[in-house]
Amino acid sequence: MPRQKEFDYEEKLKCARNLFWDKGYKATSMNELVDALEINRSSLYHTYGNKHELFLKSLDRYIQKKEEEYRKAAKKSKDPMKAVENVVQSVLKSVLEDEKTCLVVNSTFELARTDKAVKQRLTRQTVSSVKLFQELLEMAKENGELKTDRESGVLAHFIVMNITSIWATHILFGDEQLTTQMTDFLLETIKG
Repeated sequence: MPRQKEFDYEEKLKCARNLFWDKGYKATSMNELVDALEINRSSLYHTYGNKHELFLKSLDRYIQKKEEEYRKAAKKSKDPMKAVENVVQSVLKSVLEDEKTCLVVNSTFELARTDKAVKQRLTRQTVSSVKLFQELLEMAKENGELKTDRESGVLAHFIVMNITSIWATHILFGDEQLTTQMTDFLLETIKG
């Protein structure tokens, strides 16, 4: 009879994600993961795979959570431009309140150039975010709320790429007012 797991899979995955998030993928050792998850090495390998597989699983869960947050923020308003603003403002809230930088942002700069599996996930997440914004912008154009000749897809990419710049502004300058002003400027630019 196989032995039952004596730990919560998702809880341990969250512990691993937090360690990768704190230290970065490359600086996190298997010994640190074993210690943080408080399970033996063979259980870790059997349940989650190697370090890379564990990181990918952690990143997948994080991306899923972020996508849910974006959709939830967008659904707070039936007005498409307000929905766009809600999503961008939810990012600003995270930037100002979270002690850690977005794991997607961190992973993009640490791994996307060198790790094909990570790049695929991050690209897929970016495309999903772009699609959300593009749909909202197209609805705003249709109802006359957004008056611009710019393609909705280009504007959507512009928003998503500038979300990273909101994080960068706060990381580099630690200035809440400047970070908020940059977010407001982004929203004003979109509305044009």
